[in-house]
Order: sequence, then C-alpha cells, then structure tokens
Amino acid sequence: MNQEKTLQEISNKLSALLLVLLSPELAKQTTAAKVAILSRTEISNQEIATILGTTKGTVEVLKSRSNGKRK
Repeated sequence: MNQEKTLQEISNKLSALLLVLLSPELAKQTTAAKVAILSRTEISNQEIATILGTTKGTVEVLKSRSNGKRK
C-alpha cells in the first residue's frame, strides 16, 4: 500500500512538472493562474511554491483567494 502511495505522489509531481515545462502559455500567466493550474495536479502547496519560485504562504493565499472567487 505504501508503495502505491509513493508511486501516486511521483506521478502527481511528474504531471505538474510536465505541465510547467510543456505549456508555453503557462509562462505568460500570472502567479495566481499558475497556482490554480498546478493545484489541479494534487501536489502540495510547498511543491507548487518550489516549482514557481515562491513561498508556501504565497501559494496558500492565492489558493484561498481563488476559492473565494468561486463561491
């Protein structure tokens, strides 16, 4: 079971990295838009922050603001 969880985590991280690397349109997006896109990959806020070169706190704030707009 633990191995299955580890493989899923690796898969999520690879998906996020591929999304960042292969999407030229993503480079044109704001940090908030990037956070919203990467949040769909189910990786942690810390991992999103690392990918985007920002802090975990910034990611949390941007996700919170995004969730507020949807309500």
